[in-house]
Order: sequence, then structure tokens, then C-alpha cells
Amino acid sequence: MSTTLPSSFTSPRTILLVDPEESRRIQTSVLLINQGLSVLMAADVPTAQALVRHHRPSAVLLDASLLTYGDIRERLYIHGLNVDVPFILLADDRTPLAETAVPYGVISRPLSEAGLASLKAIQGLPTAGEPPVTNSTPNVQLAGPTSSLMYALPHEYRTPLTDIIGWVSYVHGHADTISAEDIRSTTADVLSAARRLLRTTDNFLVYAQLETLAESPMHVQRMRQCTTAEPASVLYDAVINRAMSRERVSDVALALDIESVPLGIMEQYLVKITSELVDNALYFSTKGSSIIVQATPTAHDVAFTIRDNGVGMREDEIAFIGRPYQQFRRESQEQQGVGLGLVIAKRLVELHGGTFTVTSALGIGTSVTFTIPRAQAA
Repeated sequence: MSTTLPSSFTSPRTILLVDPEESRRIQTSVLLINQGLSVLMAADVPTAQALVRHHRPSAVLLDASLLTYGDIRERLYIHGLNVDVPFILLADDRTPLAETAVPYGVISRPLSEAGLASLKAIQGLPTAGEPPVTNSTPNVQLAGPTSSLMYALPHEYRTPLTDIIGWVSYVHGHADTISAEDIRSTTADVLSAARRLLRTTDNFLVYAQLETLAESPMHVQRMRQCTTAEPASVLYDAVINRAMSRERVSDVALALDIESVPLGIMEQYLVKITSELVDNALYFSTKGSSIIVQATPTAHDVAFTIRDNGVGMREDEIAFIGRPYQQFRRESQEQQGVGLGLVIAKRLVELHGGTFTVTSALGIGTSVTFTIPRAQAA
């Protein structure tokens, strides 16, 4: 029996190649691409810095002539490079490496079969004689939520931690010359990354708690017996709170026709569902575009709709929402944790006996509709 690995697990590794000589840079890139590797090319350190701000290379291949930049790793870390990304030097026999204290791995130039095999091994790709990992490889087990979370946890934590380390390293290294305004700006970025890390941690804990509760029918039944007496005010506060955090209160329109309609859900869970969905709508739409939040009662439940005019989603991205944990890249933006936030919202709705649907179109926007049953009569 075969198991299909998600695309995020099988995407090709990316090497950042930094070499000032154009012909040599192109020749090396061709060799790497022919080995199934993706390549980002830079002729100098400033170009490499610009690339790492927008991409996440999994290795840096550095021409030995750039060793004069003794702090090149720090220069790249500050711009977003992950701190555990390996650096490898490309050097010929005449390059004087004995006197350098830079602890890089070294591969001889021009690249030989052995050198290419070393690079592929560093990137976690199969080398000659090893079976490749493909979507039809048998006996690949992704054992449900726990396994998915184990894959996701390092990635979710790495980005904010890398940002924090980079910014703090910058302040530490320039303590004698940095201005007070730069300190305020940099520490604001550090606080933002730390808050994102805290929210990621909270979401993992919530997800783990829900999976534990879901295993017990008794606990699920008790969840459904909880009541939110005034969902309109709870919903209003949750929406405005998220909109204020992104300075977009004027973009939000609310139509909550549910005064005195008690729902069969704990207040904190209703807040969690609403906050996650509104936060996504805010993140994936531009300032000034409208976000509509509606609540309409029926005989047995209340239907909630959160609609934005943002970047939208593809069909395959919508399909990922139903899986235990997935990250996905939207057409113009990428956000760590968005997959887990949506899954938490969907999971909470379903555990309370409601429905959860997403409709979307690229470049037009996304609409999320969910239902929560009315509270059971005493």
C-alpha cells in the first residue's frame, strides 16, 4: 500500500550559490539543477542578503574568494537565513584555506561526482545506489496528527526564532553605534516575532487538547452542553479585537442578527474560532478592503460567514484544510501557522456538531461559513 506524501515534504531543496564570477556561477548552477536541486544565484553578498529575505535556502554554497567577508553568515542571518543552514565552500587546490578560522565544509572545484554526492547528502537527497523517495514509495507512514505535528513543529518555531536571533544579533553587534530609533524599531520586530511564537505555542497546545478530548464521547457531549448566552456580544468583541490589532477596524462590517440566541458552545471556543478566521481574513487581504462578518439564526443553529476580498485560495489549498495539519502557500503570501489555525477552527466546529465550508477564488477572496447548534433546552 502506498502513501502520498504532501508536496511540502517532497519539494526540491534549494541551494543559495554565491559566486562573483558569472560563467563559473552558471556552470555550477547547471550541474546542481541536473542533480534535482533548486538554485538561487547571487554575485555578491548584498544580492544574497536580498534573496534570503524572500526565500528560505536549505544550504549556502559559497565561493572561497568571498572568505574576505569574515562575518558573511551573520550578514545573512540578520536578513532571515535560518541559523542551522549549512555553509559549504567551493575552492580549488590553490585557495589558501589553512589560515582561515571559518568552520565551513569544503568541496573541491570544479564539482566532481563525489562533490555532487556530498551536496545531495547534505540536502537529504538520495545519492547513487540509494532508492529515491517518491510519491509511490511503499511503507511510508504518516501516522496521523501526532506525526504531522512532529514534522510541523520545527518549521513553525524556526522562522520567528531565526528572526529574533537575527535582530538581537544586529543590536548586540552594533550596540556602540545604533541609534535609539533603530533600537526601538528592532526591538518592536523582536516583540512581534516573540508574540507570534507564543501564539504558535498556544495553538499547538489547543490542537493537542482537542485531539485528546475528541477520543472521549463523554467529553465531546459535555462540550456540547456548554452555553454562550449572548453570542452577538462575544462575536463583536472578538472581531473588533483582531481588527484593532491590525489597525483595520474601519474595514470590518458586522451583521449579527442573533441577539438572545444562546449557542451550544463554550464562550472561549467561540472566541477562538472567530479570532482565527478573522485573523486569516485580515492577513490575506489588503488594508482598505472590506471584511464582512455575518450571523444568521435558523431553527436549529446559527450560520456564521466571514468573507474577505483578499488573495483567495486554490482548490488544492482548500482540500488541505481537512487534514490533521498542513501548511500551504497562497498565491502571493505565506504565513506560518495559518494551516493549523484553520484546522483548529474547523475541528472545534465539528466537535460541537456544526458544519464548516470554505469557498474561494484566486484574486477575488475567500468566504468561510460555519454553523453552531443552538443551546439545548434545559
